[in-house]
Amino acid sequence: MILMLLVAIGALVFPVLKVRQSSAVAYKDSNLKINDEKIAELDLDLKEGRINQHYYKAAREELDRELLIDIPVESKDTAALHYTGTAKRHPALALMIAIFIPMLALLLYLDMGMHAASEDDFVAGQPSVNEQASIEEMTQALEAKIEKDGGTLQDWIMLGRAHKHMGNHSQAANAFAVVLEKDSDNAQVMLEQAEMLALMNNRKFNAESRALISRAYALQPDNPNTLWFTGVAEYQAKNYRTAIDRLRQLLPLARGDEDVIKSVIAIVAKSRDALIESGEEMPELAELLAIEGMMAEDVSSRANVDGNEQRSEVSTIATRLQVTVNVSEAVKQKFNANDVVFVYAKAKQGPRMPLAAQRLTLGALPATIILDDSMAMVEGMNLSAFEQLQVSARLSQSGSAIAQSGDYIGQQSVDRSKTSATDIALTIQIEKLVP
Repeated sequence: MILMLLVAIGALVFPVLKVRQSSAVAYKDSNLKINDEKIAELDLDLKEGRINQHYYKAAREELDRELLIDIPVESKDTAALHYTGTAKRHPALALMIAIFIPMLALLLYLDMGMHAASEDDFVAGQPSVNEQASIEEMTQALEAKIEKDGGTLQDWIMLGRAHKHMGNHSQAANAFAVVLEKDSDNAQVMLEQAEMLALMNNRKFNAESRALISRAYALQPDNPNTLWFTGVAEYQAKNYRTAIDRLRQLLPLARGDEDVIKSVIAIVAKSRDALIESGEEMPELAELLAIEGMMAEDVSSRANVDGNEQRSEVSTIATRLQVTVNVSEAVKQKFNANDVVFVYAKAKQGPRMPLAAQRLTLGALPATIILDDSMAMVEGMNLSAFEQLQVSARLSQSGSAIAQSGDYIGQQSVDRSKTSATDIALTIQIEKLVP
């Protein structure tokens, strides 16, 4: 996902900053021809009903990414010109390229530097130092352009997304606010603005961010992003029936994406439990999640893989992790005392959102901190809800919300099934380089 964002930002910003007439470089026409043929096939499939609108949009995004990847290094100038033309012919494509299929971790990880993937994927998929520097350079150049001529709508969108990528939530929110002044019906930017406001508000949707999400839903009620954000926002507001309704709408759009399905099931299950506790009658979870084309047993089996039934039994036992964090002397010498250390716990299986987290500085190490159920970012999705936990500590020189090459990390696993203790002590040594 991060690399996709890098490609998207680069592809959309470079034409703005660096498009110039050039006849010295020839772009490979065959790539463009093949791409246009594939688009024509998709258009025909959509017209004749062989695919739906959601599949069509996803396929168009994938074709665009393939085209960008196929651009040879020596042909960047001409490719940028072609891309600008493509964006003019298909304005929705230029906006949709940076759209994500949101997951719970996507809403939460930016603030604490956590990724929705496994730690192995997380480390392996990081942008290089050069790529990160390139994004920063493009952002600075884009800011200079905006200061000079006021910037186009697309300039401001890309500036907001670049700042979001780098973890600059306030700057991203400011840029998105300008976009919405210029384009008040941009549902996707409404969601991104709501995301930034939530990250600036202890990861909670306030009245302003919920209003943005509600407006986005009114504009695009079938958009997977809109459905996801609406479901999470309504869950936080304890409007459990609305949360269930929106997430049930999302479920058929998430076929094949196990992480999204697991996250949807987790929130629907918690919403159902809350309604039952308030005295309302609710159908069984499998029946509640049954949708056309997906058998109730199939959905239920996914819920059981996540251990929903087991979690309901253990969640009444509060868990506290006493985590002692240290760093090797060799690593310590490479950083400054004010550099940031992120400490967080996640479930080894199930939804990949952080269950508890704290932020320290290198100068405070060695330090012992507590991770407990009170730090849950979503009610019910806490340490006590899972038996298998992964606890990590990451040292970041830049303090970026996205892990980068050059950061250092340490990890420990916790198996709660092997101990009856509710207070669990562990030690993490930060010494592994993020390549």
